[in-house]
Amino acid sequence: MSRIKTLRVRTKLIGGFLIVAAIAAIIGFVGIQSMQRISQMTDRLYENEFVGMRHATEADRQLVAAGRALSNTLLTSTEDEYRSEYFSIDNHFISAKMALDDLARTAQSEEGKRAVEKAREAINAFEKTAKDIVREQPAETLGRLDTTERVFKEMRPLGDEAESLIKRIVYGQQDDALTATEEIKAIYTQAFTLMIGLTAGGALIAIILGLLITRGFTRQLGGEPHEVAQIAAAIAKGNLNNKIVVPRNAKQSIMNAMNQMQDSLRKVVLAVRNSSDHIATGSAEIATGNVDLARRTEDQAANLTETAAAMEQLASTVKSNADVAKQAAHMASAASSAAVQGGEVVNNVVDTMQEINASSRKIVDIISVIDSIAFQTNILALNAAVEAARAGEQGRGFAVVASEVRSLAQKSASAAKDIKNLIDNSVQKVDAGSRLVDEAGESMQGIVTHVKRVTDLINEISAATDEQTSGIGQVNDAVLQLSDVTQQNAALVQESAAASDSLKAQAAKLVEVVNLFDIGRDYIDVTAREVKEAASDANAPAIPATAAAQLPAGKSSKKARSQASLEDDVHTTQNHHDSTTPTPNEGAPGSAQRTHAISNGATRPARRAGASAPATDAATANAARSDAQLKRPDLSNQQSPATKADKEDDWEEF
Repeated sequence: MSRIKTLRVRTKLIGGFLIVAAIAAIIGFVGIQSMQRISQMTDRLYENEFVGMRHATEADRQLVAAGRALSNTLLTSTEDEYRSEYFSIDNHFISAKMALDDLARTAQSEEGKRAVEKAREAINAFEKTAKDIVREQPAETLGRLDTTERVFKEMRPLGDEAESLIKRIVYGQQDDALTATEEIKAIYTQAFTLMIGLTAGGALIAIILGLLITRGFTRQLGGEPHEVAQIAAAIAKGNLNNKIVVPRNAKQSIMNAMNQMQDSLRKVVLAVRNSSDHIATGSAEIATGNVDLARRTEDQAANLTETAAAMEQLASTVKSNADVAKQAAHMASAASSAAVQGGEVVNNVVDTMQEINASSRKIVDIISVIDSIAFQTNILALNAAVEAARAGEQGRGFAVVASEVRSLAQKSASAAKDIKNLIDNSVQKVDAGSRLVDEAGESMQGIVTHVKRVTDLINEISAATDEQTSGIGQVNDAVLQLSDVTQQNAALVQESAAASDSLKAQAAKLVEVVNLFDIGRDYIDVTAREVKEAASDANAPAIPATAAAQLPAGKSSKKARSQASLEDDVHTTQNHHDSTTPTPNEGAPGSAQRTHAISNGATRPARRAGASAPATDAATANAARSDAQLKRPDLSNQQSPATKADKEDDWEEF
């Protein structure tokens, strides 16, 4: 029985009709078979019995006619009449034999065949005797009464015997016909009874199957088909406030399933409606934030553009300084080489003065050498002064040294001239010259040391300038990349703003679509009452969604969040159900809640602070924007406890 319940409707219908068709086929088969048997019995009755009776009757009639012809023969008075009646006797006997032959062919039983043979023998004997009497009877005795009586006395027993045998055959044929008729009646009665029984059984089975199938359909539907169609049409039109009455024995019916589906759709529509309100609120917040972010991104892009231009100018200036430092390094290196050479010359002067002490004969040569050295020193001093002038403030000390060197060179030249003029006094003043030369050597050593130090400093400045140039180039590249990224971010922010506007419009459309469903005010009130009862049973007061977001993770906080979210959703749905859907120009649904949330939160003040920050200085504006962005709360993080976690528990509370 359980397997029958699990069969499909198509299988049940096909099975029921097949059973009825099988019963009808059995009835038809029995009727056809019975009709065939009756037809066969009727054919046999006609061919064997009725035709046999006709042949027997024909044989008896021909036999009687032969007897009559015999009587007429005996009563004839002329030869022609005699011959005519005699031939008539012969014809009647031939016809009687032919009828017996036909009767023999229709006889089915051995007894009938033996009776036919006996009748043939009797007719043959009757014919032979009659013909013998007619041939042996003299012509003059024909027509006489005594002759006729004698003939009838001799022929009558033979005729009666033959007639009796034929009548017996006829009676046998009648009995066989009666037996066949009884068999036909029996076959008809049997077929009629069987067909009546099968018809009644088939009708009963068809009624039972119809009742079972109808009962199964009724239980599966749970009501009348037009009621199911009306409820389905109402649900299809968005009416989820239908009162569906489900019978007690139809828990697995379509009507019960539609009732459960309506309840589930109510829950889904309620959840979707609340989610659409949250989405509309969030999309409005995102759109506002994207507008502020786009404006600040544009400001940041402009500042980065200015910074990039300043960095390019700074890089150009540093590069120029690096080139100048390299030139100064080359000049300092040349000055160092000249100073070294000057030191070597001074050393040579010392050696020369020593040689002067040894020999005054070389005074002229020494004077010429001194004159040459003084001339070269003067030139070098002039060059050093020129390079120091080019170096600016950094070459001021070197200029002093160069002036001192020049002064010493002039003194050396003056001394050489004096030596030339006072060659006579050279011997006395050699010692003084030696001392001066020693002082000059020491001064040259100091000059060489200072020149080397200046050269090292200039080389360090050149190296630092190169590093600074490389670093500024990297900073410039980074600023350019940051500017490109900022431009891309600005484009993305614009796209995000467009997407948020589209999301806002889609949320409004979703709210309009959801409003097409009528879930009923009673269902909303019942849902709110169930939520309050669940909250009172849990001994936990209802908390707002903002407070639920601050609770720690756990079962108690999770349950509190779900209860709070459900209460907010129900109140939101009640307010939304009482009011009409606003147009996109009037704002998305839930604007009052959004205004309340923004006024109680830190989102709007932070944005206003960021929007109203003074823009007198670029750095100050960027800092203010950065602070405003840091102070701006994350809408997705604030909304997630009240939307994601709470929505996952809505079904448990329902």
